Amino acid sequence: MSSISEHSCSHCAMSEICLPMGVDRQDIKKLEHLVKSDHIQHSGDVVLRQGDAFQKVYAVKSGMYKSINVDTEGHEHIIGFHLPGELIGLDAIYPKAYRNTTVAVTTSVLCELEYDQLTALSTEIPALQQQFLRLLSKGINDSNAFHKEQTAEQKLTGFVYNLAKRYEARGYSASELVLVMTRQDIASHLGMAAETISRLLKRLQSKQVLAINSREITILDEPALLALAGCEAAPNTNQTLHRLNRSSLNG
Repeated sequence: MSSISEHSCSHCAMSEICLPMGVDRQDIKKLEHLVKSDHIQHSGDVVLRQGDAFQKVYAVKSGMYKSINVDTEGHEHIIGFHLPGELIGLDAIYPKAYRNTTVAVTTSVLCELEYDQLTALSTEIPALQQQFLRLLSKGINDSNAFHKEQTAEQKLTGFVYNLAKRYEARGYSASELVLVMTRQDIASHLGMAAETISRLLKRLQSKQVLAINSREITILDEPALLALAGCEAAPNTNQTLHRLNRSSLNG
């Protein structure tokens, strides 16, 4: 694992997503001082381990990470995938220990912040405190949505749609995406067999909802995809995402 010597939140490509609205340049400088370093990880590198003492919150700068939980019987479950601008470790605040092991999916860059310093700064910057509370609330809502009953097709179509919208918010195509995670990882996250994922993707392609070329997916019919996910189009993207029965990919 190597490190990058310089960091600037204000010049980061993910600043509009990662930084809360209403934070002025002086406050951003204060936040930048909390970022100890950026770290580069490669596929398979472990960032933190389940059960480790909670000390830091991590922000994804580039690439993708996945969070893995090992249950009492030793079975691994992928809890979520983390994209640039998203935070890792917020669910460790109460138990004071990380609940999941986080691993790099691709070559990725991560920023780390000491939690105590971050909370101290949030008392000085109301916008930062509001962002923090919003993310905690989102985690609760996602956890509640996770337990709703869905068919396998609803789970997969919701996964694809949500991932596409998250990439769109980061400046990528709204209809073309690459599934950098394996089919097995997707299956683990959605609670089904990898063979089921492959079968459903073929079905969606035959229905001309998706076009699939290995890991490259093109959404051909977004309204149909939404309908299959058990949702209806809402006035704006955020409302639509919140209405997805299983909108949480972020763990």
